Amino acid sequence: MKKIAITGVSRGLGYALLHECASRDVRVFGTCRSEKQLQKLQDEFGAQHEFYLLDTTNVDQMNEFATNVYEDGQLDAFIANAGIINDRLPAWEVPVQVWKTNIDVNLMGMVHSINAFIPKMINAEHGCFIGMSSGWGREASDGLAPYCASKFAVEGLIGSLVLDLAQAYSSVQAIALDPGGGINTDMLAACLPDSHTDYKTPEIWAKVAVDYIINDLLRNNRSGSFTIPD
Repeated sequence: MKKIAITGVSRGLGYALLHECASRDVRVFGTCRSEKQLQKLQDEFGAQHEFYLLDTTNVDQMNEFATNVYEDGQLDAFIANAGIINDRLPAWEVPVQVWKTNIDVNLMGMVHSINAFIPKMINAEHGCFIGMSSGWGREASDGLAPYCASKFAVEGLIGSLVLDLAQAYSSVQAIALDPGGGINTDMLAACLPDSHTDYKTPEIWAKVAVDYIINDLLRNNRSGSFTIPD
């Protein structure tokens, strides 16, 4: 049985990934940010999977999460999925706190994840670190400067991580993964309120995404920047 850890599984793409992995007999270690969400996940998915209350911007919580996950043995993949997006505004009108929050969650949360999980993967000589990127982390969009900046940074972070792992002669994989196109999540609705319903649902997307992650990226030991196919 494969084992995958995923941050931010209470809604959106994270929940869709969790649901699809569970349907394929993949053991999931998931995180969420409220007791109510935690109880709901435990009630729905049962004892085969483990769920943790976690803020990815908290270094201690992330390190504890990694320790708990590896008590169950080596991990096949970690998917740094938790993220936020800002309301559309010109860059010069975005409040400083919005910039800080986007960078803290989308970038520094991934940095904390790398620091917690990559050493354990290297020690086990096994595993794949997947950082969820975005098409808006490869080509910018108006009104989304904080989000775009954070996702462009994710691309650079993972690109450098790939090179660092190669220098360390490690077999551990590192991937910056663009979900591909648009998916009708709450985040997309926030920035495309008039057209988000034109896009595919997370459930439809996840069937292709999980198949691509397991049967292509993991099976073929790929590293680098990839996009989930339509």
